[in-house]
Amino acid sequence: MDQRTSTAVPPLTESDLRLLRIFRSVAEAGGLTAAESALGMERSTISRHLQSLEIRLGARLCFRGPAGFELTEFGQRALHAAISASDALDVIRHELNLARNVLTGDLHLAIADNCLSNPQSLFAQVLAKFRVLAPDVRVHLSIKLPNELLTGIAERHFHLGITGAAPGHERLEFRSIFHEEFRLYAAARADAPPVRLGELARAGYAVVMRTNDQRTQMLARRLRLQRSAVAFGLEAVATLLAAGGFVGYLPCHYAKALSHMYKLVEVGDAEALAYDTIFSLVSLRDRPLPPSAQVLVRLLMDAHAAQEGAAI
Repeated sequence: MDQRTSTAVPPLTESDLRLLRIFRSVAEAGGLTAAESALGMERSTISRHLQSLEIRLGARLCFRGPAGFELTEFGQRALHAAISASDALDVIRHELNLARNVLTGDLHLAIADNCLSNPQSLFAQVLAKFRVLAPDVRVHLSIKLPNELLTGIAERHFHLGITGAAPGHERLEFRSIFHEEFRLYAAARADAPPVRLGELARAGYAVVMRTNDQRTQMLARRLRLQRSAVAFGLEAVATLLAAGGFVGYLPCHYAKALSHMYKLVEVGDAEALAYDTIFSLVSLRDRPLPPSAQVLVRLLMDAHAAQEGAAI
């Protein structure tokens, strides 16, 4: 099969939609074996279904074998089409259920790590209210790094996301909901005076930089420390700080939550290096949200508006 063929795709049938759903599960799982449990099918059966779909569409969807699993260019477009088709069917189902005052279906959410320990996020409280209003909706919740979260929404893997990533993606809509304050922390040393900014170099501290985080890379240049470490995620940063001899950024609420276990202290004279991150509720502009997602958006926005009003 040549994926560059000019033969038109035939009119799709109900059977084709089923095959597209199977293909979507395989693509999102990253391979046939990984999709076996999700689909409740054996690998050989899944493989036959993919072959049938490729014959119907007239092009190869993916490379699969000992070398691994990889979508072709046509397969990437087919995956996008499969997700769009599933969205359309979900909207029809949701509309019919709404006529009976019932919310059903799957709701895919992604949030940044450690939102739970931020008292301003309100996500857990809102989710509790959502479960009362929509007990038949199955919630899928993932913890993702900012870039992964935004990519997942853009590629229609998630309906909604909550992240501190800065707006700037034209296809995505950002609604500000709360903020997070970051300050510079280090572990307190036994029988030693408090850690101060001007003494970090002399004391031999190493600066912790986060992957794909320009602010921490700028911090490394600002502090002019000879040693550094690279962390992937907030817990990695906190682990290095707790080990001692490292200095780095943590959200204030997260450092406070760890204070009963580790002696993390704010670095003295470093107030000018503190910063705030605005967290936003993110969705895809050209993707209609299912009614369940619309309900969750309303609950989140109302809760944060009430929180902001109470703070004034």
